[in-house]
Amino acid sequence: MSGIAVVTGGTRGIGRRIAEQFLGAGYKVFVTYARDEQAAASFMADFPDLTAVQLDGRRIDQVQALCERIRLEGVPAVLVNNAGITGDGIFLNTSPDMFHQVMDTNFGSTLNYCNVFAPVMAAARFGNIVNISSVAATKIKLGNTAYGCAKAAIERLTLGLALELARFDVKINAVAPGFVDTDMFKAFAQGGEREILKSIPGRKIMQPEEVANMVFLLASRQFNTTGTVIKVGNGENIG
Repeated sequence: MSGIAVVTGGTRGIGRRIAEQFLGAGYKVFVTYARDEQAAASFMADFPDLTAVQLDGRRIDQVQALCERIRLEGVPAVLVNNAGITGDGIFLNTSPDMFHQVMDTNFGSTLNYCNVFAPVMAAARFGNIVNISSVAATKIKLGNTAYGCAKAAIERLTLGLALELARFDVKINAVAPGFVDTDMFKAFAQGGEREILKSIPGRKIMQPEEVANMVFLLASRQFNTTGTVIKVGNGENIG
């Protein structure tokens, strides 16, 4: 099965690997990005069936404009909400503006994309939405309060929408990775990769393609479920 897939934050890291999975399966893929025009241009040069669109997912009018553009080519079969930032810091040392920025970028943009694309899928009586969460939603660590709150909200949104949209054959699930070898992880680690590795029971950091594989299984219905949050990792996701 193929069709149109939308991957937010899809020009780098996990998002790019997810987009590549759908491209390899014959999908027409739209990815969004916030700032890195060079990464977007490089990605499009490699794949003729890819369209990269720069927008701010916190702006629902921009998300709506993207949906209208996509609708000229058909109804999207897949939406993967991957875009996000960490913004880690001790709560007492973090400005309210930064906390809101993390919430708005992670949860707010996911909510906006669901608000715009879910009705289109429901009207078509078919769709697949996979939201990227994190083990931070349930595993508390010093300094990740804002990020964890945003991811917990994403998981609750996933479950609520899955219940409401099941009768329209719109499947909504989430994947919650532990540590993944991306630029975001390196920024979080700040040179402390070895110490983080020691804290992981399996002594291994996931690769982006491993997360992409799980996303693809869900969105292509090779693993046919809805309202499911799947934790993936090498032991750091336990508990």
